[in-house]
Amino acid sequence: MGYTNDLVRLLRPLGVYSFDAGSFSLAELQALGGALDALDEYAQAMQRESVVMTATGEGLDQMLSLFRSRTIAQSVEAKRAAIAGFLSVGGDSFTLAALRGCICACGVACQLDETDAVNRVVVSFPGIMGIPEGFAQAQTVIEDILPCQLEIVYFFRYCTWGETMEYGLTWGALNAMTWHDWRHYTQE
Repeated sequence: MGYTNDLVRLLRPLGVYSFDAGSFSLAELQALGGALDALDEYAQAMQRESVVMTATGEGLDQMLSLFRSRTIAQSVEAKRAAIAGFLSVGGDSFTLAALRGCICACGVACQLDETDAVNRVVVSFPGIMGIPEGFAQAQTVIEDILPCQLEIVYFFRYCTWGETMEYGLTWGALNAMTWHDWRHYTQE
């Protein structure tokens, strides 16, 4: 008990209190010291949970609850990156790079590009054929982060006939596939 020893050390020079085992004074100081130890442990945990880079549990969840969007990934590092990403976008930081960073920090693996049209961006998912898993959640995150005046065009990539020939697929192999299998085919 750290605080009990500190209290005894502070009060011993007064010579008024008895610190013998079983004495009322020592029992009172042990009770106070125990309460102060518990309070110190709680205060340290709250301090740790109140800083993004040291929070591990409740603090991260409470910080994330301040934002409408949630990170898709659930690891501690991903949550910290998402909070940092959300906090990096402010009133004057709606640059393409800042928005890309924030979306990426939230765990959405996508590419954000401007177009020649005013107030229009294209969101694509490199390396993924078709609509990615968890697209509804990713779409919510993207639309919450991007400014509301932007028109968002989602681009999904599918296998083309040209790629089919490059992959060396035969008619027999294609005949064994469903339409969905062929559109989402990637050569591994």
